[in-house]
Amino acid sequence: MSIRSLRSAVAFLTVVPVAAEDGGPGERLGRAYFPAVGALLGVLAGMAVVLVGAVTTPLVGAVAGVTVLAILTGGLHLDGLADAADGLLSPHAGARRLEIMRDSRIGSFGGVALVLVLAGDVAALAGLSPVRAIIGLVVAGAMSRWAMLCLVAMLPYVRSDGLGVAAAGRHRRFDLLVGSATVVLVALLDWRHSLAALLVVVVTAALVAWLARRRIGGATGDIYGAATELCQLAVLLAFASHA
Repeated sequence: MSIRSLRSAVAFLTVVPVAAEDGGPGERLGRAYFPAVGALLGVLAGMAVVLVGAVTTPLVGAVAGVTVLAILTGGLHLDGLADAADGLLSPHAGARRLEIMRDSRIGSFGGVALVLVLAGDVAALAGLSPVRAIIGLVVAGAMSRWAMLCLVAMLPYVRSDGLGVAAAGRHRRFDLLVGSATVVLVALLDWRHSLAALLVVVVTAALVAWLARRRIGGATGDIYGAATELCQLAVLLAFASHA
């Protein structure tokens, strides 16, 4: 746990030009800080929702917030979502599924997944008040990255290379514990909605983990990205359904 680890987490999860020093796999990515970085991304996206929505409409504000998230993350998790959808839903066998997930081209399953998730994010945000939208995005940012840590800790990594190798380095459960503390603190912003959100996040992450284990034998970086995007959507829907 250090400033270097925090910088590494920011460098890995965002396009912010923060230099990350080399170190061990876990330290290089700063996994323990993933939920904190996600919460910060939620703050920035929430500001876009409020500011743009104040001069246009809540729907346009919601689009602005989702756009800010996509830009700040460089589409990292969205790319994982598309690749995971193409691979996991493919009718081919295990090894071929991994090849499909590595292909940079987006197939029909990936395209549909992107459209549905982004549309869901926008629809959920558009129905929230400005304050609730900010809180929802902060909680969604933290819990979705926490879900990624859960998969890192629980699922075997099935590739021999790629960024996911670093994500699956040593001390995974310790990083999950530290990340969990961040989620608890963030949840205090609105504990009632956050509790409902946590329940749907656990279910969503468990379903992703089950499907990944069944279809490819474990996790890849794309699986982590897909879990992040789906759990983020799950949190926003939980906030919207209890508005």
